[in-house]
Amino acid sequence: MKVFEIMTIDVASCGLDDDLSRAASLMWEKDCGVIPVVDSERRVVGVVTDRDIAIATASQNRRPSEIKARDMLFQPIECCDMEDTIETVLDRMAKIRIRRLPVVGERCELLGMISIADVLKNGRKREAKQAVKTLMRIVGRPKARAADSVLVEP
Repeated sequence: MKVFEIMTIDVASCGLDDDLSRAASLMWEKDCGVIPVVDSERRVVGVVTDRDIAIATASQNRRPSEIKARDMLFQPIECCDMEDTIETVLDRMAKIRIRRLPVVGERCELLGMISIADVLKNGRKREAKQAVKTLMRIVGRPKARAADSVLVEP
């Protein structure tokens, strides 16, 4: 199964000069937790998450309307291609511990997003199983061994 078969196409994005209030508003409108940031040619230059907004505003004691998307310290952005397999994308997500990837064209222009939720909702059984494993690798913690556990007696 390929990314283009299940990716989300109707994706909101913000520009470098948009403030974090705009990004938060788009997240609210689209019911999502991440907004791609694009340049004037719609090339993906980063993403802003709801967590990014919360930490940026709290740590700088500033309002979201006072912080531009360009002020965020973007990590090198990971993206995928429409023709990538779901298996490949899930492996990449697990490796870098993220749940969503922008889908881009040849010039890195935004085409959509793919998420673990997309795979769970629209993928085949095999991909859905892999998505659950990927999610567990991202957010799960290894089970404690009996020797590592401590029992406190009253």
